[in-house]
Amino acid sequence: MKTILLSILLLTSTSIFAQSMTLSHSGITPNSELTVTVGQSIEFIHGGGGQHPMTEGWQSGEYSTPIPFATQTVSFSNPSVTFTLDTPGVYYFHCGTNPANDDLWGKITVLDSGAGVLENQMTRVVISPNPVVDVLSLSNIEEEVFIYDTKGEMMMKTSSKTVDVSQLPSGVYIVKSKSLRSKFIKQ
Repeated sequence: MKTILLSILLLTSTSIFAQSMTLSHSGITPNSELTVTVGQSIEFIHGGGGQHPMTEGWQSGEYSTPIPFATQTVSFSNPSVTFTLDTPGVYYFHCGTNPANDDLWGKITVLDSGAGVLENQMTRVVISPNPVVDVLSLSNIEEEVFIYDTKGEMMMKTSSKTVDVSQLPSGVYIVKSKSLRSKFIKQ
């Protein structure tokens, strides 16, 4: 009976106080998504392979809101890193060493410890296609959007869910609104 109770307490305390992800070239285990509360400890554990600098965004265009994910690196010489996220939101990250390996794309949802999650923080905004040639689609967004070049010059402003970007020069652009910060590539 004491052993069962101790096991339950250990499992409960682990889920309340810390969540972990093990990172290796074959992917993220046990799951590539976590949900935590503000200030809850998150641990990245090196599971093999080379260095894994987990950094902002996914190659498919999803970026963290309301603030970027700060890079966290694990490696053979630095086998684990524990950190907290203190702002409620959705944080997307990928391995900077191998950004095309979508097995190493992760997502952490951070809930406000008292009030829950704001609706616009849980809505997944999708920007597609990325890269784009002519028309960019913005799904799940209901506000004015601004498109900037990498020098910070505003190139366009729109409230439409489809944006004709055919006249923009090729390059990287930043999409911003009250609840969104993302990037896309214009070919």
